[in-house]
Amino acid sequence: MLFAGTSGFSYASWKGTFYPANLAGSKMLGYYAERLNGVELNGSFYRTPPEATLLKWASETPPGFRFCMKANRGLTYSAEAFDRVGLARIFTQRIAVLAERLGPVLLQFPPVRQKNLTLLDSLLTTLARPAAVEFRHESWFDDDTYGVLREHDSALVVTDEEKWPRAPLVDVSSVAYFRLRRGYPGASLRAWTAEVRSALASHQEVHVYFRHDPESPALARRLLRAAAGAEPVSR
Repeated sequence: MLFAGTSGFSYASWKGTFYPANLAGSKMLGYYAERLNGVELNGSFYRTPPEATLLKWASETPPGFRFCMKANRGLTYSAEAFDRVGLARIFTQRIAVLAERLGPVLLQFPPVRQKNLTLLDSLLTTLARPAAVEFRHESWFDDDTYGVLREHDSALVVTDEEKWPRAPLVDVSSVAYFRLRRGYPGASLRAWTAEVRSALASHQEVHVYFRHDPESPALARRLLRAAAGAEPVSR
């Protein structure tokens, strides 16, 4: 199953491009979910949405829709003395109300955080659900890290972003996760669509999320159609 969308959905600047110009903010998620089947929520990196908000979002989306919540920054950006495991426990309990609409948790490590397998294992153990892990330091990209990810059925995030090292395409989970952070005019999406198609052949779920630009919802819709063979990739 392919889930594709953008990083967030509630952007007034998208009115007149993706959203109708007069669409109320309260109607954005419903409109989005009629056209795309997944969203990566980066706001939870700073503050976990209240339970009432999460339940409202679940009620406004179909059963096949997925929310990929970005884990709180305290889990990976905090100092050594911080209770990361305690925060991970609270975070995973709070987002559980999304139930079957909850996709893999995006766990992002900063570029200053070098490989720490004990930390990685403890966080994935406490989150107790599939995660997609994004590393921004090259020291993580080795067999020891991949072994921990396999133990927890957690994906290695492949990020297309000039500032960060790109993870290799290593099969460590039943889930594949791509973050496409550039613009993709014309036929430039062709290579990534081929990668997504390949991942679909060997994974139960594939998630692809574009950056929060007004043009990104159209890119995600194009990818969904092209990966399914509904239109040529070069369109």
